[in-house]
Amino acid sequence: MTDNPKVKDNRDEYADATIIARTMTKDPGVKLQDGSGDVTKSMFMVKLSCPQCGKMTLHVEFPDQYEAWIKCPCGFFMGMSNDDWHRMENSRNIDEKIRKMAIKRGILKVEHLKHHII
Repeated sequence: MTDNPKVKDNRDEYADATIIARTMTKDPGVKLQDGSGDVTKSMFMVKLSCPQCGKMTLHVEFPDQYEAWIKCPCGFFMGMSNDDWHRMENSRNIDEKIRKMAIKRGILKVEHLKHHII
């Protein structure tokens, strides 16, 4: 009988994939699929800026597999579905989309943003 080429050192074919997935999740730009983790950059590796304070301190947390929380130490907070976040993170103008959603939801006031416009 021949050895199974997919089994190495008493590990099955999925052991390497699990190790790779754990290693990838240490990168802040990679979202964990189990609902935990923290993202500080878009998929295009653009650092996320806060629509409220303008600093590059915005981050996204995934409390579960269904939702995403966009947070900043300045107090900005906006929750959304994981699907909404995924659509946003795949765009090149992610900061603008976050800002527009926050305005639409009444989290940010347009007058508040006048001093951030360059």
